[in-house]
Amino acid sequence: MEDHLIFKIALAMSILGLMGMVFSADLITAREIKIQDINRGMLDEDVTLEGFVQNVKKSSHSETYFLDIMDGTGKITILIFESNAQELQKANITIYSLNNRRVKVTGKVSEYQGKIELILNDASSLKIIV
Repeated sequence: MEDHLIFKIALAMSILGLMGMVFSADLITAREIKIQDINRGMLDEDVTLEGFVQNVKKSSHSETYFLDIMDGTGKITILIFESNAQELQKANITIYSLNNRRVKVTGKVSEYQGKIELILNDASSLKIIV
């Protein structure tokens, strides 16, 4: 086979692969897990969990909020940064109204000072369960 034909075939396959990734990206969802199953091997991974908000706190230094969530298997803190808090408020969800509510959240597993936390991806990643 000639070099220019091999190049055309490789280019076509690359374009098809990229198009496949773009179209299937919306189909990829974070796996739903229990709090007890979260570990350091999952750092930077997106996960979804459902639990009961026990406590809502606001940082004394910024507009960051901390939700303590329990699901019966464990407890974890969810971080909601200022931009996401503002988006939630635009959607008529006040952060403090989440206290004592059941929620479903999707976020990135993170570690801060040796403690595993979950950082909320965006405002649409938090759902109140009725």
